[in-house]
Amino acid sequence: MKRICSNHKSIRRFRGEATGNGSARKGAFFHYVLIYMTVAAALMTTAGVCLHSILKADASERRESLFLNSMMRAEHQLRVDSQSSGFVCDSATAIVVQSPEQTNIRWASDQSFLTRSETRGDEAVSSDRFIFPAGSQISMQEGPEDSVVIRITEPSAFVTYSELANGGSNRSKPAEEATPATPAHVAQPNFAEIHLRGAKP
Repeated sequence: MKRICSNHKSIRRFRGEATGNGSARKGAFFHYVLIYMTVAAALMTTAGVCLHSILKADASERRESLFLNSMMRAEHQLRVDSQSSGFVCDSATAIVVQSPEQTNIRWASDQSFLTRSETRGDEAVSSDRFIFPAGSQISMQEGPEDSVVIRITEPSAFVTYSELANGGSNRSKPAEEATPATPAHVAQPNFAEIHLRGAKP
């Protein structure tokens, strides 16, 4: 009987030790969960930053592609019009082309739009629009040796776009807000020029 009781006591003590080890393991598991959550949060934040950078770069690439495509189309059509007839620089925002077929072609710029309208008398024959990224600036001026220079300036780095990055909301803003001035100590925006020869004085 004594031996059995002592064995029973030892068994009870052994169970008590096992219970204590289980509590220690539960406390360690809580720390593991905190570590896993911290690592997961860091990975999710890094993934969000990378995704935002990719979307921003994609929007910038779309604007550059729009600028180049519109400029190449406009240059081709301007050279076709200037070869077939003479043209006059009407103002800083318009060029008038007089063709032999008694058709008047007018190129006009309005902020980031360049419009080509063709009329015969009072009748509209055709109209085409060349859209540049919001914030672009288009100017026309007389150049040397009876030429006309069309300058197309890229948007400034200070132009803000909407979340869609298409710049559609910029077109309804005032000019000073849609095309903010670039400080003198900052690199000026790039520009492209189209030179047309044969302008009439």
